[in-house]
Amino acid sequence: MPLPEREMSGTSDMNRRGFLKGTATAAALAVSAPAVIRAETAKRVTVGVIGCGAMGITHLNALVDLGNKGLVNVAAVCDVFENRQKAATKLAEAKAVKDFRRVLDMKDVDAVVVATPDHWHAPITIAAAEAGKDVYCEKPMTHWKDLNDAKKVVEAIARNKRVMQVGTNGLSDGQYEQAAEKIAAGALGKLIRAQASDLRNGPIGCFSPETNDPAAQPGKTLDWDLWLGPAPKRPYEPGRYFAFRSFWDYSGGVCTDFFPHLLTPLVKMMGLKFPKRAVASGGRYYWNDGREIPDVFNLSIEYPSGPSIYLVGGLANDTNFPMQIQGQQATLTFGGAGFTLDPQRAAANQAEPQETKRDRPGSLEEHWKDFLGSIESRKRPRSHEVLGYQVMVALHMGVRSFLEGKVFEFDAGKEQVRPL
Repeated sequence: MPLPEREMSGTSDMNRRGFLKGTATAAALAVSAPAVIRAETAKRVTVGVIGCGAMGITHLNALVDLGNKGLVNVAAVCDVFENRQKAATKLAEAKAVKDFRRVLDMKDVDAVVVATPDHWHAPITIAAAEAGKDVYCEKPMTHWKDLNDAKKVVEAIARNKRVMQVGTNGLSDGQYEQAAEKIAAGALGKLIRAQASDLRNGPIGCFSPETNDPAAQPGKTLDWDLWLGPAPKRPYEPGRYFAFRSFWDYSGGVCTDFFPHLLTPLVKMMGLKFPKRAVASGGRYYWNDGREIPDVFNLSIEYPSGPSIYLVGGLANDTNFPMQIQGQQATLTFGGAGFTLDPQRAAANQAEPQETKRDRPGSLEEHWKDFLGSIESRKRPRSHEVLGYQVMVALHMGVRSFLEGKVFEFDAGKEQVRPL
C-alpha cells in the first residue's frame, strides 16, 4: 500500500539472498566490543524523534539528560497527534512536525528514533537509512506479518553504511556479557534449554481498547490516515490508536512487545543464529474487552543442534519464573544483582556454585550511550539489525503459529518460513 502524499522508496530484492547468507549470517554476527563514548571527545549527535507517545517521551527524557552532558542535540520531534507534538517540543525545545519525512529532510539530523507503532518501523527505518540517517528503532524491529521487512531493513542499513540499534535496552545490562563469557568458555557444557517469562496483570492502558483521550480528533488534532500508513484502512477507533499493541494490524501483542526483551539476550549470550522451528499456544482467557491479542502466550523455539527456548508472556497473572540457561554441565540462573552458576552433579561436575554480580546495570541511557558510541566508531552496537532479524524470524513464526494453529520451520538456506 503506498504511503500518503508520496511513494516511500523501497529496496530491491536483487541479491538479497546472497547478501543475507554472507554478511548477515556470518561475519556480521560476530560480537564486537561495544564502543565507549566519552563526553569530552565525542561529537554531539543531532537527533530527531519520530513518535512521541509514552515510549517516545521516555526517549526524550533520556536524550535531554544526554544533551545536558554534551552528547546529544534534539532538533525535531514528530507525531501525528498535536497534543503529543506540543508535549514533546516543550520537553525538548525542538521543532515539532507531523510527517516523519520532514525530519528525514533535515540535513542537520544525524540520527532518528523510531518510536512509532510496529507497522511503521520498517518503512521509516528504511527511509531513514536511504536519507543517510543512523537509526535507533524501538522493538520489535519490524511488524510481525511480513518477514521480508526484516530482510529489507538489514539490506538498507548495510547498503547505506548506517548504524542501527534496536530498542531492547536491557541488552546493555552488563550481566549478559558476563554470562556470555562463561558460556563461551564452556562453563555450562552443551547447551540444552533456556527459559524466560514476562508476566503482568491488569488492564494496562497501552493494552486496553477502552483507553481514550477525547482530545484526539481525526481530521482536527489527529492525522488518522497518516498514522495508519501501510496498515489496512479502517475507521478511527480510540482503542486502536491508544492501545495498538492489542490489534494484529499494528502489533503482535505480547509475543512482539515482551519477547524481544527476553529472546534477544538469550540468542546473543548463547551465540545462536536463526531458529529451526517454533510453535505457539495460549489464548484470551480473561480480557474480553475488544482486544484481539491473547492474554497468555507461550512460545517454544528450537535451534539447530539445540538448545530449545521456552518463553511465556501474559497480561492476567504476574507470577514470573526466572530467566535460566541450562547446559549438560551446569545451569545459569539470572536474578537480583546478577546470576548464579550451579553445577550438574549428575554430569560429574564437582565445581562449587558461583555467584556473579553484574558489572554494569542496564538502562535506557546506557543503551543510548552504546548507540552514540557506535555512531562515532561506525561499529555495530549491542542490539544491531542482524540480531534483530534473527529474533524477528522466531517472533514471526510464533505469531503465525498461534493464529494458524501450525508448527512453523525456517529454511536457513532459502531464508523462508514454511508450515509443517
